[in-house]
Amino acid sequence: MSCSPTSLILNQTKLVSYYLDNKIEKMDESGKNDLINQREVIQIKVEYAYGIIMEKGDRLIDEDYKQSMLFYKKANKLFLDSKKLSIRILSHRYPNFAKWMKNDLDINFNKEDVVDLYWLAASMAGSIKSSRGSNPHEIINIPIIKKLLETAIDLDPTWGDGALYSAMMSYSAIRPDLNKEAVRDTVDFYFKKALDLSGGTDLSVFVAYAELIHKPRQEKNDFEKKLLHVTNLNVKQNNKHKLNNLIAIKRAKWLLSKKEDYFLE
Repeated sequence: MSCSPTSLILNQTKLVSYYLDNKIEKMDESGKNDLINQREVIQIKVEYAYGIIMEKGDRLIDEDYKQSMLFYKKANKLFLDSKKLSIRILSHRYPNFAKWMKNDLDINFNKEDVVDLYWLAASMAGSIKSSRGSNPHEIINIPIIKKLLETAIDLDPTWGDGALYSAMMSYSAIRPDLNKEAVRDTVDFYFKKALDLSGGTDLSVFVAYAELIHKPRQEKNDFEKKLLHVTNLNVKQNNKHKLNNLIAIKRAKWLLSKKEDYFLE
């Protein structure tokens, strides 16, 4: 029986990792001055780090901590590489971009910049998460992530069928200036925005909400409902988010298998 490339994400992660490691190496060598190639490299590195490498680290953290840390370290390198390349792209277009990130000046961005602003924010968020507290200097990027995403939303709020709002969900959950209820209200706002723009077809939004809100608040029934909703849907119904949904389904199934470890009752 033949196997589609997307189904490999679910069943052949070693093969996919080998393929992506080689592809990234070749792209890094062959297209350093090609904007389209650079953007593709950034996207591949970030999605690979989030969807496969960090996933492996998460699954191993309780069973083999040392091996888990190796996966986080590998993901962290990919995120940092992507961050540097994203900054280079934006700095080439806007020489004062580094100062803009520090709030030292204004820049008139346009819609074409949204893709680069988004992937820079994703890279920064990934570098924070994958460092697992080992690099406290990455924390200073939290306000910059907010600035990048809010700027992108102002430029093109419908970009990525809700991807910007989904990213804002994750950012809002770690905001140090919000109390518990304010966090929920803010995440709810962006959750609804992301659902509306994706038409409810991006399953990763449901998984994110379950982890960001229901899990830490010990809302077991709601946690199960969100994740069962994800696992019960047929991803063939929507090709636009198919790869993203396959990864979301895989994570939802794993989270459901671990629910007894997450909840006191």
